[in-house]
Amino acid sequence: MTTLAGAATADITPPVGVPLGGYGRRKSGAVGIMHPLLVRVLVLGDGEQEVAIAVCDLLGVSTDLVRLARDAVESQTGIPADHVVVAATHTHGGPARYRAAEDPHYVDVTARTIAGAVLTAQRALRPATLKFGTVDVATISQNRRDPAGPVDTLARVLLADSEQPGPPIATLVNFACHATVLEWDNLLISPDFPGAMARAVERSIGGTAVYVQGACGNVNPVWSRHDAPEMERVGGVLAAAATRLAHEMRPLGSGQWCTNLSWSEEVEVPCPGFIIEPLRLGAARTELVLPRRERPPSDEIAAELHDLEHRLAALAPSDVESTRTLRAHINELSTSRLFPPLGPGQGSQALEVQAIRLSDQCAIVTLPGEFFAETGGDIARRCGLDGLIVAGYANGSVGYVPTASSFSDGGYEVGMTQFGPEAEGVIADAAVAAVGSLYPAA
Repeated sequence: MTTLAGAATADITPPVGVPLGGYGRRKSGAVGIMHPLLVRVLVLGDGEQEVAIAVCDLLGVSTDLVRLARDAVESQTGIPADHVVVAATHTHGGPARYRAAEDPHYVDVTARTIAGAVLTAQRALRPATLKFGTVDVATISQNRRDPAGPVDTLARVLLADSEQPGPPIATLVNFACHATVLEWDNLLISPDFPGAMARAVERSIGGTAVYVQGACGNVNPVWSRHDAPEMERVGGVLAAAATRLAHEMRPLGSGQWCTNLSWSEEVEVPCPGFIIEPLRLGAARTELVLPRRERPPSDEIAAELHDLEHRLAALAPSDVESTRTLRAHINELSTSRLFPPLGPGQGSQALEVQAIRLSDQCAIVTLPGEFFAETGGDIARRCGLDGLIVAGYANGSVGYVPTASSFSDGGYEVGMTQFGPEAEGVIADAAVAAVGSLYPAA
């Protein structure tokens, strides 16, 4: 089957002055633009079907933005809505209002811009060789709930290499790390380190770079400062690793050799990674409706907080473990009290998981919010594919979905989630099933 690839970018930067998302401590809207926010698109075709992956430099993508974008893509390109992934890099330097109820004009314009970028990428489709590999990047991320906790340090690279001499068509990089090198005091619109990574990859190897955020709900970047040069450094570390792997994979298919003078021979030298062949596209989408978590009344939360704070004040400075435990539960309750009781019709939340098949070895599965590294790893192990890309913050934005075991530890993410402990397992099962449906038993 024919392998085709096309890529494009388009500007989705909101106007200066908009409220920025991700940090509650900000006292004003955006005062300028550090770097524009982009939607980065990769379209793949196998001669019979096409799929589109559109990743926006946004905190999240709402279901209405996804629906509008998919409808526009299908109308303009003929690519079925079920074959379209709309995801976010989760930058905390983007607009807070990315839902139609908050800013219908921005959502409408962004959806149409996404569709236009997909159309541009589709028109640029040309023969390509898809290559997949992984590289360890262990120095720029850490579990933010426990320094010794799990973190996925593998960057997964999908290279759409042109069959003609010149730069590749696209380099897609999948990594799991919160885009929070820049902190709450940054008031400039910015895609944070994913944008820095993409720009560095494009400078080094050419083509279009696409950053696909992974399951990073409990993973933060490692930083030395919260400023633009540090953002470029963190993005540069990831870009350097991904670019090196991409360069090393480019000879896949054509081969590479070293001349051995002693033997008068040309010795073939292997390349890392593998070629995705044959490309055989498919898609599956599952919709779920999960119960929302009922929170205690605010006076009960306040009383429990008062008790925990009293116990914390009585601890000896040397009792580090107990101090950390109490602080985690105080953090959980302090966050939980921000949410009002559920009103009529608010007892459930709809969401979706989606799977895109690329080949016998490679697929993409989407999660609609902030999932822990453990969840991403569990899904990858259960799917059993050599090349599985887990895309978080995709096709919806339901917030944190912690693992069931994390609820006993408390903490910010547990306080923020709208779901109970059972939700993560239900969604993970649906994701594995969606991938499995694209690989029927022989």
